[in-house]
Amino acid sequence: MKILAIRGRNLASLEGDFEIDFTVEPLLSAGIFAISGPTGAGKSTLLDAMCLALFARTPRTDQAKENNVKLQDVSNEQLSQSDPRFLLRRGTASGFAEVDFMALNGHRYRARWSVARARDKENGRLQNPRLVLYNLDKEEEEQGTRSDLQARIIELIGLTFEQFTRSVLLAQNDFSTFLKAEQGEKASLLEKLTGTELYSAISRQIFERNARAKEAFEQIQSRIQGIELLTDEEENGLRTRLAEAEKDLQRVESAKAERQALQEAVRSVEQQISVRRRQQKEAVDKLTHATELLTVARREYEKGVEEQQQSEAHFKSLQQELLQARKLDVQLDTAVRDLSHSELQLKNVTLRKGEAEKKYQAAVLRRKQGAEEIARLTAWRERYKKKESIAEQLSALLLHLDAASAARSGVEVANRSIETLRQEAVALNKQLAGLQQTSASKQQALKQAETDYRSLEEELKAIDAPALDKQIEKLRQERERLLIEQARLEASGNIKDLRGRLQEGQPCPVCGSTHHPFISSVHSQEEGRISSPVEKSQRVGDKSPIAVLTLQLQDLSNKKETYSAYNRRLARLQQQLLQFHKELADSEASCKEMIGRLQLVASRQEREETVVKEQSVQLAQSLSAADRLFDNNEWQKAWLQNPEVFRKTLTDFARQWHENTEKLHQQERQESARRAECESLASFLPSLEKQAEEAGLLHEKNRSAFSSLQAERKKLLNGRPADSVEREYTRRMEELKERLKKLSATQTEQSGIADQTRGIADQIAKDLDEASADLLRRKAALDKWTADYSASSDGQPLEATLLRFTQEKTELAFRLRTQTENKAKVSGLQDDLNVRRTESERWAKLNELAGSADGAKFRRIAQGYTLDILLNYANVQLRELTRRYRLERVPDTLALQVIDRDMCDEVRTVHSLSGGESFLVSLALALGLSSLSSNRMRVESLFIDEGFGSLDADTLRVAMDALESLRTQGRKIGVISHVQEMTERIPVRVQVSREGNGKSIVRIVN
Repeated sequence: MKILAIRGRNLASLEGDFEIDFTVEPLLSAGIFAISGPTGAGKSTLLDAMCLALFARTPRTDQAKENNVKLQDVSNEQLSQSDPRFLLRRGTASGFAEVDFMALNGHRYRARWSVARARDKENGRLQNPRLVLYNLDKEEEEQGTRSDLQARIIELIGLTFEQFTRSVLLAQNDFSTFLKAEQGEKASLLEKLTGTELYSAISRQIFERNARAKEAFEQIQSRIQGIELLTDEEENGLRTRLAEAEKDLQRVESAKAERQALQEAVRSVEQQISVRRRQQKEAVDKLTHATELLTVARREYEKGVEEQQQSEAHFKSLQQELLQARKLDVQLDTAVRDLSHSELQLKNVTLRKGEAEKKYQAAVLRRKQGAEEIARLTAWRERYKKKESIAEQLSALLLHLDAASAARSGVEVANRSIETLRQEAVALNKQLAGLQQTSASKQQALKQAETDYRSLEEELKAIDAPALDKQIEKLRQERERLLIEQARLEASGNIKDLRGRLQEGQPCPVCGSTHHPFISSVHSQEEGRISSPVEKSQRVGDKSPIAVLTLQLQDLSNKKETYSAYNRRLARLQQQLLQFHKELADSEASCKEMIGRLQLVASRQEREETVVKEQSVQLAQSLSAADRLFDNNEWQKAWLQNPEVFRKTLTDFARQWHENTEKLHQQERQESARRAECESLASFLPSLEKQAEEAGLLHEKNRSAFSSLQAERKKLLNGRPADSVEREYTRRMEELKERLKKLSATQTEQSGIADQTRGIADQIAKDLDEASADLLRRKAALDKWTADYSASSDGQPLEATLLRFTQEKTELAFRLRTQTENKAKVSGLQDDLNVRRTESERWAKLNELAGSADGAKFRRIAQGYTLDILLNYANVQLRELTRRYRLERVPDTLALQVIDRDMCDEVRTVHSLSGGESFLVSLALALGLSSLSSNRMRVESLFIDEGFGSLDADTLRVAMDALESLRTQGRKIGVISHVQEMTERIPVRVQVSREGNGKSIVRIVN
């Protein structure tokens, strides 16, 4: 599977159309390329477009976990956060994402996802997205619903969305999350990334099958416990009682059989007597019937012989009439043929006559219509004879009219332009006056500002700023010195006061000594000390020097502040002067531009006036030429009202004149042909009328002859054919002979039946006498047996005894049969129980190994094996990135750890890796999973949307070497990054640049 091109329009920050074509240079020969640009420019949107076109989903929208939170669209529609239609750029009415790819079958396809707003308005309601799949090689569109097309795309590329995002597109932060996730979260992510959902389903199936097997075993066990069995003693007792009951029942049944045999013998004889009597009655009835049939047959036979003799006599009398009828039949056949021939001849002649009359009438009508059309066309030409010159000279006339229309239009356009230019000149003069007035006021303000600037500059020159700063600094230092001295003197005054209070022998409040050697020296020092200037000033009552210095310093500070204010004002005035000069220059430039525009307007107005004059002359010349063709100027009024309608009227008249002229000439040419046709048809009609009259007479003659012969023939044989009469006689004679033959056979048959029936009746009478005697003997034997049994059974009826013994046997047999069935059930259930026990134990062992209600147990096992395979792929990639680390799985868990080879294969947690190291390990995991997901097919495109900013220069170089090694494996690799060193190393780049207002453009940079 290979990505050939990515296109789109109005997606997120990418406004308008964009395209990345990997089938043209420089991307065609580039094994690795970078997708670069500032953060938020729209780099990941390119990969979103690829996912939208193929799957109508994107990794970023799928990460919106708060799907129940609705966001408001511009149309006030509430949409879910994960709705990919939010990628449509605001302020646009439609957008699409399109991908060309090479499928597994070797064909090129184009998948397109598009969305639009209602009525193609920017604020319209978002419509449902549309998905289109097109076969580029066959140039035909695949048909089907959205779900059908989505399934078809997955079939063509061999990857689902989840497999695609881990083998072709490696999205941001997926594997950094996987690397440091907890085991439960890692299991969920691993299930999503590697497709191990099947193992969870298997684990749950094992758990459910174990529960069902255990339940089935317990049910059979309960059924066995619910079956009641007899003891061996009870079963043997029942069998003994059953044997005795069977003997008694057999004895009673034998007695019943003897009675039934006697009764059956009586009933048999009675039935024989009944049958014989019925046979006797049937024999009598049959004899009577045979006698009757014999009598009827003899009578019918005599009647048939008499009818045969009468028919033969009647046929002999018809022989002469048959000869005459045959002669008339031959004459009638000839008359029929003559009549049919004359009738056909009459029809033909009549038809030809009718057709000739219709043709003559049609020819007369056409000649009349032609004459009327010639008269109408001639009258029309006479009515418009004066305008013939217009139709004949239409081309020249239209040429002059078109020129006049063009000139008139040019005059009108030029006049409108002149009026517009005049209004524009008035407006420009007003603007120029305003600009001149504004320029004068700005000139006055500039002069006043220059005067103020020079005055303020003279005042600043009068102030010596450096000398003023020196004076302020000198006074500040002197004031600080005096303040320090004053503080020292005040402190000294406090010490002297304490010393003055000391008394010899009294303890010092400071040191506690009772001896004070400095008391005498202090007094002498105070007397001889020279007073300080401050004290002198205080004694004489003058102001303090500090206050004087403060006043002087304040005065100098005010002067300094005034100087600074002058400087600030001077700077503002200087800025104002610059602004005034700029505005004045702009105003003068605007005035010059306005004057130039006025001159341009005047020039254009002069040119338009020239055009008016030229077009007016052209208009007059064209109208004059048209007047000569019209021979007057009255037409100009209609032309001025609407030139187009006037021109069309002239064209229509000329066309109608030429058409009518051509029609008139054609009608005149056709008139001679129509006249000759009428004369020819008129001369042919009399001969047809004569032929029709002759054919009518012949037909009437033949019809009369046929009628005469037909009437004569009807008098013979009642009009019947002679052959028919002969056939009827022959048939009648055959029928009589056959009838007489049958009647003779019937007489013989019925005579035999009567003799046979008399013998049978005599035999039946003898049999009845014998059966009656036998019946009496059998009834006597039955009565004797009944009396003997009643004496031996104490008068108890045979049926009651038989019922009692039968019920007893049935009850005992039922109990024994139930015992046998229960034993068989227990035996069968025991076998089933053993099978269920074996199955339950097998599922219990399997459930202990891999079964769980939530499917986690077997999923963990499968995920562990899958994670081991993934780590093998990842370690191959990691060795290319850095040989320091190797990934391993923490035994019996899904947690990951790294082996630090530089630290003597020390086992380290993944949380101890730095940011750059974590990225390298995560990248190795991503590339490993890409290899794992694509090991059953060749994936020739790989896009990595991952930050490389946490890598130093050396690590970045290693990562780039690893990616370039993937290029040698036949993959085209795209890397999204804004790292400068990385983008500089990759010569081919897809540059996403911001254009302002949230808009970005896509360029291919080599």
